[in-house]
Amino acid sequence: MAKRSRVGTQSAQAPLPRVDASRAAHPTAGGPATVVLRTPKRTIQLRTAAPAVDLAQAAMQWTYVVRSRQRWSSAETTANQQASGAADLLQALGVDRDALADLARAGMVEVSTKWLGSEETDWAARIFPWEYVIAGATRSLRGDLPLTVMRHLDRGDKAPPKDALKRVLFVASEPGPLRGYYSFDTERELVKTHLQVNPVNWREVKSPTAAELTAAVSEFKPDLVHLAGFDTHEARAVIRQSSKRAAAAEVDPSGQDGADERQDGYVLAGPQGLHHVRSEELGQILTSKGHRPRLVSLNIRNSAARIAPLIVAAGAWAAIGFQDIFDDDLAELFFSVLYSRLSRSGWDLTNGFRSAWERVRSQPGTRQGSGIVLWSATPLFAAGGVLTARRSGQHYTQLTEQLSKQEETSIEADEVKARDVGKWITVDIEAIQDLNYSMLHNQRSLFKRFILTCPNPHSRTIRHVRVRVSLYAGTEAAAFDRTLDLRPPSIDLQDIHVPLTSNITRSVHESVRTSLFVEVTWGEHVLYRNTIPVRLIPVDQWRDSDDDRKWLPSFVFPRDPAIVRLVDTAQRYVRVLRDDPAAGFDGYQSFDRSRPDETASIDLQVQALWSTIVHELRLGYINPPPGYSNELDSQRLRTPSMVVTSNSGTCIDLALFFAACLELIDIYPVIFLLEGHAFPAYWRRSEDHDQFRKARPSRIHEIVQADSRTSTIFGAQRDAWLLGKPTYREIVQFVNAGKLVPIETVRLTENCGFAEAIESGRDNLREEREFAAMIDIVLAREEQVTPLPILGEAI
Repeated sequence: MAKRSRVGTQSAQAPLPRVDASRAAHPTAGGPATVVLRTPKRTIQLRTAAPAVDLAQAAMQWTYVVRSRQRWSSAETTANQQASGAADLLQALGVDRDALADLARAGMVEVSTKWLGSEETDWAARIFPWEYVIAGATRSLRGDLPLTVMRHLDRGDKAPPKDALKRVLFVASEPGPLRGYYSFDTERELVKTHLQVNPVNWREVKSPTAAELTAAVSEFKPDLVHLAGFDTHEARAVIRQSSKRAAAAEVDPSGQDGADERQDGYVLAGPQGLHHVRSEELGQILTSKGHRPRLVSLNIRNSAARIAPLIVAAGAWAAIGFQDIFDDDLAELFFSVLYSRLSRSGWDLTNGFRSAWERVRSQPGTRQGSGIVLWSATPLFAAGGVLTARRSGQHYTQLTEQLSKQEETSIEADEVKARDVGKWITVDIEAIQDLNYSMLHNQRSLFKRFILTCPNPHSRTIRHVRVRVSLYAGTEAAAFDRTLDLRPPSIDLQDIHVPLTSNITRSVHESVRTSLFVEVTWGEHVLYRNTIPVRLIPVDQWRDSDDDRKWLPSFVFPRDPAIVRLVDTAQRYVRVLRDDPAAGFDGYQSFDRSRPDETASIDLQVQALWSTIVHELRLGYINPPPGYSNELDSQRLRTPSMVVTSNSGTCIDLALFFAACLELIDIYPVIFLLEGHAFPAYWRRSEDHDQFRKARPSRIHEIVQADSRTSTIFGAQRDAWLLGKPTYREIVQFVNAGKLVPIETVRLTENCGFAEAIESGRDNLREEREFAAMIDIVLAREEQVTPLPILGEAI
């Protein structure tokens, strides 16, 4: 990362640019939105016109909360606070305690909103994350009882057609520079297999133009359309992430045809390679010539709030979409279960959706609040609807018992002939090619995909499948060995990791080519056996990519001997600065609410560290060490001991060095990553950090801009400690409030004063387009992302 010079000479107290809130629109005229909650036992008309509730404001606030769920959901206290806030909101909307208890016991809840013929009308009610708010509000009342929330877009339809589903259209769109980013082979086969589609009723189109997709729908008239590919926001991110793809793409997918980059949509092929298809346009394409698909499945991100309901508004009987980012393997599991249930239950969409969603939520590691949304043109709990209130619970129980009974029957390997093994189980594996010690150290999987699938939709539980994986490192091997039972339709082995017993894995100084041996057997049947070439990356090498930048906290070494010595030396500086011979580094314990400058002692401790580094170490700036990599985002990092020994470091070396000092004295550090630059910051109070963790900023209109067509809420937070581009405005709020203090540590090499370094740090954050991420070290430690065991080593 390049050296960053100070920009401008503005005061450290000057606020960063505020976001223009003029586009934070509210629902258009025509009265309050009509929102009705239905259960098998009651109907609740919400008071959306209540003075205490601004539905547009609440929709933006809670969408931001849900999409930041990785930040707060792992902490019980914060999760309970969010649940309490959700209950308070429903109470303000007219859901009293008795009604809330009914919702908790219902098993299923329908949220019905009226369609008044315009995307501009009642948009807030549609984008509102009712699934999480209702589930969160009833959390304490439900215990272990599952709750599935579904949507009804009321456009006057009473009941769907009763004809059997036959024709299936599979659309895999990866035009231009997006080609090859995903493989759709597994997804295509699961749709075919679990729906049991007759070949004459199957049609597939690959990367079509809008005209070609319109023609396919008009001619084939599919009952079910399964869309795979990219929503606008993901396509934009993919192209920008890869320098090679960005160079190949002359046109941004979000900017074609005058499209606003903040609009939700689907990417098809276009004259210049890519065509952003807006939600309304996609609905018109899929319902061309008056055709009404029974179901449109949107296996794309950011598709539940606008794309799915507008497809239903255009004429589809139902549509399924994802609220934001969703794990690809879990999505395939969801559709496998859904389609298997549909093919075996006579097209019972409601119970099929409920069963599939509950299966996904039962998977280990599934985060609270993630959302799959079913939109239906017909009511679920009304006479003539998809599922009547009278038989909803009974039918679901009978269906579940019937299917579970079949799945609980088992089959052993010796009951199957070798030639028929492929009918019972298939293996889909993709290994990670470059393995870094930081990834292995944090017990992350060796594979991008490791999925065992039962291709037979009527399959039974397959007993005693054995999985063996060995990572060779020199003359040693780190091994994984497990025997498991495979329950239909599939299992994703996301937790395959190996013990770090090999010395070579932590002592690799240069890239080493080695191999990964993988074997999957079922009794005497060999399902998969392969030796996969992989590369062990040097232990000090870090890649600033979407997949790997999150491991940066493992390179913050608070127990490195150089850091321990420096903090000991800094004791005399802190005593002078705090004017107290007995003073020391006591972190947030020195916080004093009784003083007007209550955080002054915190700042003085940080200043003592800064002064010690400036006056005792006399550091200089140096370029990054060679990485011998063609990837521009790869860089080798220096430990604190190496920085002190050489009296030099890069911008990221210095940021890590200072963050380690802060962590050792128990002041919470973060690291900012810009395009080509890095620098640290610190939280002035632990309470400020707690407030940030809740992801409920007070002035949401300064952070999120939303109206009927556009939204700046996309790109969900994937990891608790990694805050990406969508959090920039929230972070700026905390910086402007003086709660988060950025420091330009390259100024250490210029003998710069502490206040001037803070000013430079603030200046670094003035350009939103340069912001890449903020990494919170405390949140990373809570998620067990710990320092690598290379303290003091001269790598």
